[in-house]
Amino acid sequence: MNISLRTRLILSFLVTIVVTVSIVVLFANIITRRRFTYMVSANGERLARRVAPTFTAYYERIGSWQGIEELLAVYQRWSQKQSPPNPELDNVPSDLFRDDRLLLLDRGGKIIADSAPNEAPVKLPAGSLEKGTAIIVNGHRVGTVIVVSALGELNQWQAAFLRQVTNLLLGIGGIITIVGFIVSSFQAQRILAPIQALSVAAHRIATGDLSQRLPITSDDELGEMAGSFNTMAAGLEEQAELRHRAMADIAHELRTPLSILQIELESLEDGLIEPTTEVIVGLQGEVVHLGQLVNDLRMLSLTDAGELHLVRQPVKLGNFVREITARVAVQMHEAGLTLKTVLPSASLTVSGDYRRLTQILLNLLSNAITHTPAGGTITVTLRQVAEERAVISVADTGVGIPEADLPHIFERFYQVKAARNRAGTGLGLSIARSLAVAHGGQLWATSAVGEGSIFTLGLPLVAEPASSG
Repeated sequence: MNISLRTRLILSFLVTIVVTVSIVVLFANIITRRRFTYMVSANGERLARRVAPTFTAYYERIGSWQGIEELLAVYQRWSQKQSPPNPELDNVPSDLFRDDRLLLLDRGGKIIADSAPNEAPVKLPAGSLEKGTAIIVNGHRVGTVIVVSALGELNQWQAAFLRQVTNLLLGIGGIITIVGFIVSSFQAQRILAPIQALSVAAHRIATGDLSQRLPITSDDELGEMAGSFNTMAAGLEEQAELRHRAMADIAHELRTPLSILQIELESLEDGLIEPTTEVIVGLQGEVVHLGQLVNDLRMLSLTDAGELHLVRQPVKLGNFVREITARVAVQMHEAGLTLKTVLPSASLTVSGDYRRLTQILLNLLSNAITHTPAGGTITVTLRQVAEERAVISVADTGVGIPEADLPHIFERFYQVKAARNRAGTGLGLSIARSLAVAHGGQLWATSAVGEGSIFTLGLPLVAEPASSG
């Protein structure tokens, strides 16, 4: 049998409340009964001490306990207003034993008189004499007067009082249980409402509706859960959008070179064009572009899976920057750009894969060249920013990146609108950042529209290798 979570929560709350209330009622009843019995017993002992002088006077006058039963019977009727007062009882309040049973024991501890002889006989437990008051005449103990309540025996009124207390505690416990059930039902509904909403939203997301969001109605764990779900859903929606755009971009990137190849090859096949060097070079260029796209996708898949193998070696960053900038110097000159390098006098060394580091810096330089108009300047700066960290920055005086696009430029296939028509796969910066992270470094960018951009690569430094010789 499947029990709903709501039912289980309510039952859990209810069981907890019932057990707690039962324990409280039980202990409260035990404590009340013990305390009340103790008070009744103490009161019985006091009553015995108050009536003892009357019995002492009776024994002194008669010289024995003969006829004491008649005195108790007269008292019983008198205390119940059924007969006129007796001189023997002038000093005893009329309500002293109205609800108490009186016993008179002889010097041997045997009951010789009972104010309620028609009721069940009283069995005296051990130590009963200590609960009574001794009757002393001429220095001798001639008897003991005991009030039955002093022995812990409750009369009908006292027992009725305890029953009323017990019923009251049970009634209060029942009310608390009912209120607890109502409150637990409300709390269970309050707890489960966000969970049910989460379940519905998750099901809809599973069916493809990524626009689902949960309302955040509290600041507790449930609110935190709703916020986390919304963040996850937003991320999924954003990733779906990126994937959709990526597929469109990939299809576009593949369609163009494939179309060119198809047209050119069909033209060659039909004899419409001659297989000249220029035609073959053009076809080769399209094949190279396709190969670059495939390699970029493979690179990203390797970094995602953590399977990219780095051949680490000590790399002196000063020499590294000089070599890479020298490789693009001709291209920059042809583009009408000025190249500047700022290098420190101290030698800075990192542990890295020289080929992958080259890929990062060439990508940054290629972006700078592409987005900087003729007459602009590209500055490559190497500096140490902390005891164990160095940065390489590539600053250009190009068009800059809009503020809305800046947080997304490292996402896959993301291209600023102004650059969408330019050559490229939109994967270069994403690959560069992945390679930087694989080296234990960072890659970030700052930019201002119309002023240019600065891309910065941060890498951890290592100690200079010891020179041999």
